[in-house]
Amino acid sequence: MTLSRIWLVLILIGSAQGHADTLAQMPELRDAVAQLAPHSILDSGNTETILSDNEEDDFLDAISELEQLHGPYHGDLSQYLTGLGINYQARGKHDQAAEVFRRAMHVSRISEGLYSLNQVPILERLIESNVASGDWESASESHQYLYWLHRRNFGAEDPRMLPIITKLSNWHLNAYALDVGAGLFQHLINAHNLYTMAVSIIDQTYGQSDIRLVGALRGLTVSNYYLATYQTSSARQTDFNSGYGSAKANADEKARLDQYILNSYSSGKRAINRIRHVYASNPEAADTAEVKAQIQLADWNLLFNRWHTAIDMYQQAYDTLAAAPNGSTTTSEYFGRPVALPDLPLLKGNLDTTNDANEFVLVSFDVTQHGRARNIEILEANPEDSVRNRSRVRKALKVAKFRPRFENGSPITTEKMTHRYVFAN
Repeated sequence: MTLSRIWLVLILIGSAQGHADTLAQMPELRDAVAQLAPHSILDSGNTETILSDNEEDDFLDAISELEQLHGPYHGDLSQYLTGLGINYQARGKHDQAAEVFRRAMHVSRISEGLYSLNQVPILERLIESNVASGDWESASESHQYLYWLHRRNFGAEDPRMLPIITKLSNWHLNAYALDVGAGLFQHLINAHNLYTMAVSIIDQTYGQSDIRLVGALRGLTVSNYYLATYQTSSARQTDFNSGYGSAKANADEKARLDQYILNSYSSGKRAINRIRHVYASNPEAADTAEVKAQIQLADWNLLFNRWHTAIDMYQQAYDTLAAAPNGSTTTSEYFGRPVALPDLPLLKGNLDTTNDANEFVLVSFDVTQHGRARNIEILEANPEDSVRNRSRVRKALKVAKFRPRFENGSPITTEKMTHRYVFAN
């Protein structure tokens, strides 16, 4: 064993025995170990050091010798394994990182207890590697375990659950939006139910006008939009059938999903109305927050083909903004150009502004006072012979809805808009 490896083993053993001050007493050892060990082991505030292959081998050998001396489940071993996993992550070795993080969690559970929250930082690192390697099933399982762990410690309705509920609901929503993994409809329903749970906890703990409701209500609005646009196409049906084994379970779940879809408009409308109420009840909210929520409610109605209701709400919002200080600036911000819908937080609109993609379609179109695209013309495309991309753009614009441009309080047609649609390679 090299001298530096002997020092490393001594440091690990000393730390495991509670003699962490060995480093302070012997600075030459700290300097040597700093060349081998991830800084997360020596300094929790710095995890940027990346081990070379040889250093990695030395570190693995040192951990093995520590296990031989103190057993495979010594409490401090979890910390060292986590440091190794972080280095694997930094080098893009996410499969190895995930394996080490799982081992670190196993050691942590044995040494500190099955329900210890000290597992959480390791578990979050594991999720990062699951996602980076495209292991969506494991990422979902890790998220569910993260939720279970917090619920076991705090209880289902404790306000300390709110951060983890937000994390898990956003995960399910993104998994659905990115079309990853199996059982997509389950991601959608889980996200919806978690946002509903968050609203309930905030209502009971902080009151029905608390500003913290806004985030959960926005998530609920987005989940309702996805529910409304959920299509039981052959692809979706295949995904749906893959979620459960029995025909009866499939039928029950499909009936539940159909009910969610049926209620999506009214549920989303209620969520946005509550956002308006919250802003109206909180003097610290931005001056335009309540009006912006009213515009989002008008957008919601337009998305569901309630054009007359939407226009009335737009006009009321326009008049309110125009009468306020800097009225011309704020009316221009919200009504000075057509806006592709849905224009909701957490949800990317249907027009992409990325300019560095190889495949794109540049298109010109008019937006009518009713918020529909007309006179669609393809100006440029790359590759030029991509009939598929051209067709996708035309189809997308034919069904797209826009908040129309307003002038003097009334919706008007906007001609010759141009936009560059981009496509991932």
